[in-house]
Amino acid sequence: MNRQEFCQIIVDIRKQSTIKMKDICFQMGVMPTAIYRLEKGSGNFEMGNMMSYIKALQHILVIENGQQSYRTHDAQELGSILALIRKEKAMSQRALAEKTGCSHLTIANIERKTTTISIDTLLKTVAVLGYTIKIEKQ
Repeated sequence: MNRQEFCQIIVDIRKQSTIKMKDICFQMGVMPTAIYRLEKGSGNFEMGNMMSYIKALQHILVIENGQQSYRTHDAQELGSILALIRKEKAMSQRALAEKTGCSHLTIANIERKTTTISIDTLLKTVAVLGYTIKIEKQ
């Protein structure tokens, strides 16, 4: 899945939802333009606002591989989930960084929760680890 496909899923969920845009904006503390930017997916945004948006839509992000699944609506928790999966696969942070095309420091910071993962890094990391992402109703 790429960024545009991910964002299209979010757009479809919002359009099918009975939740009003003003309620989503209020819950997130943002203006509608911020939501439209997320939905457009034209930039490599951090997952903080997206996770708040998913939660406002009363959905949850699921990382799964058919046998195991992890559910969250917390951007910081993504780092812990990815670290757990990486360790289960017996992969070092350096090896994961090389396969995803980012720096070792980026992976370390995401896992330590000192930085929020970007959408592109999340999608690449999940794919490299052999998992997929879904958005499900809570």
